[in-house]
Amino acid sequence: MPTEDARGAQKSSVDRLLEISSSALADETGEFSGPVGVLLRRRNGFYAFLGALHVFPTVSTDVEISQSDWNSDDLWRACYPALGKEYTAFAEDVFGGQFLYSDSGVHQLDPESGEIEKVASDIEGWCAAILEEPEVLTGYPLAEEWQTLHGRLPVGKRLVPKKPFILGGDFSCDNLMLVDTVESLRWRAELAAKIRDVPDGGKIVFRYE
Repeated sequence: MPTEDARGAQKSSVDRLLEISSSALADETGEFSGPVGVLLRRRNGFYAFLGALHVFPTVSTDVEISQSDWNSDDLWRACYPALGKEYTAFAEDVFGGQFLYSDSGVHQLDPESGEIEKVASDIEGWCAAILEEPEVLTGYPLAEEWQTLHGRLPVGKRLVPKKPFILGGDFSCDNLMLVDTVESLRWRAELAAKIRDVPDGGKIVFRYE
């Protein structure tokens, strides 16, 4: 929902999210195509909510990977068969859950189940949802707690549960470890494949070292 500034002008949800976000992660160059262009034209990649929300820039830098490179099949996408070409990952939460855009709206990929759930109809609606429920959609309370204990989250890594949430793992820092995002998406895709056909209450064997 739009809010008003001191002059009475309405602020969009995009405006409000950018107000609490980091500076741009890359120069204002590159392709700003697709629904997410309305956001990236304003700020080419950023972090928000203590780094829990990460929006990919359109060009790679010395430390940041571009949106197009991130969506390369040889990184992690091919591990998730349900993730068709109509979806483009443009952001992620603190656990490596991927936000996707398509012609039908903005969605989120649960890396542990492989399920894709719609979040909003457009980027403005996605920004509004993030601002309304940042705890749920970004995981920032755990990001804050983790960084108080262990320091800032490094680029390219996310907080991943030692015991997957989908298998009853706790949403607590004691159950989290710092893992390379690509690596974590690949092995959780394996988990998603294992549980896909398991009935409720069934058992699986899953080991991660």
